[in-house]
Amino acid sequence: MKKYFILLVFVLTGTNVYSQSIDLEPKKTNSSSSIYVEYALLEVEFWKNGEFKNKNVSSTIFGLNQHFMLSNNLDVIASVGLSEGFEYNFITTNLGFKLSENFNLNLGGGLYQINDDKWAPNGLNGNEPSNIEFGMNFGINLMLNDNLGISMKYNLIEPKEDESIGSMSLNGLSFGLVLR
Repeated sequence: MKKYFILLVFVLTGTNVYSQSIDLEPKKTNSSSSIYVEYALLEVEFWKNGEFKNKNVSSTIFGLNQHFMLSNNLDVIASVGLSEGFEYNFITTNLGFKLSENFNLNLGGGLYQINDDKWAPNGLNGNEPSNIEFGMNFGINLMLNDNLGISMKYNLIEPKEDESIGSMSLNGLSFGLVLR
C-alpha cells in the first residue's frame, strides 16, 4: 500500500507542476497542492472475543490534497493520506464549493484501508471479509491567509448497522491545519 501511496504523491505533484506550466489564463493556475494534519475523534464499534464493544479513539491524520479548479466556485479535491492511532490509509475525492474567497464546503467519498487490530470484519452472507471500506466525508475549510488554513470534517467510513449480523461501524469528527 505504501508503494501506491508514494506513486500517487508523485502523480499528483507531477500533475500540479504540469498544469502550472500550461498558460491557459494569465497569472492563474488550474491546480494547487496542500498538506494537512488532522486530529480525529472516532467512534468505533467492533467485535472482540464474541462481545460487541463501543470505543472512542483518537487518531492523527496526515495527508496531501491536490485541488483542481473546475470553475470560480467549484473545485475537485483529490486526497491521499494515512492515520496513526486508529490506523488506516485512504484515497478520497471531494467537491469543494467556494462560499467566499477563503471559505469552502467539501463533500466527497473514497476508499479506506483499515489496518487497525480492532477492525476484524466478519464476512456477511457467506462473503469473504475485507478491511477496505467505502466511506463518505463532508466538512468546511477556512483559509486564514494564503498559506495557512483550518478544517473540520465529519468522516462516515462505515455506518452503524444491525449488530445482530456482526456489523461494525467507524465514524467521527476531525479538526486540522492545512498548509499550501
